[in-house]
Amino acid sequence: MDSKNQLFNIIEPKNQLKKSVIGKIKALEMKKTINNVVFSSLISLASIASIVFFIINIINDASKSGLSQYLSLIFSDGKLIASYWQTYVLSVVESLPIIPIAIVVASFSIFVWSLNKFLENIRNTKSVFYKIN
Repeated sequence: MDSKNQLFNIIEPKNQLKKSVIGKIKALEMKKTINNVVFSSLISLASIASIVFFIINIINDASKSGLSQYLSLIFSDGKLIASYWQTYVLSVVESLPIIPIAIVVASFSIFVWSLNKFLENIRNTKSVFYKIN
């Protein structure tokens, strides 16, 4: 009977073990949060760079395709556009640089998503700092 009681004795961990484990967990949380902040900020910067690059590309393509001439026609001859509005709309759509516009919209949505993640990670960083102290 005495041997059965010895099997169920609870072994107490050392005092330093608890502090060591908690310290390791806090360090890993901090490292993960910093990595997330860096990653989301790099994604934000890359999406801003692509937005700027493709907006310049859109402006160049629009000037080459004559889009400004189509748009100036609105102010110069409104009756002609009212008569042939379907042909006019198709001509404007055909002269638009659709792919760069789609890339700008996608880059902008990625920027908003990564900015949201960046701010969320900054908020988590503050909570990790409060947990450490």
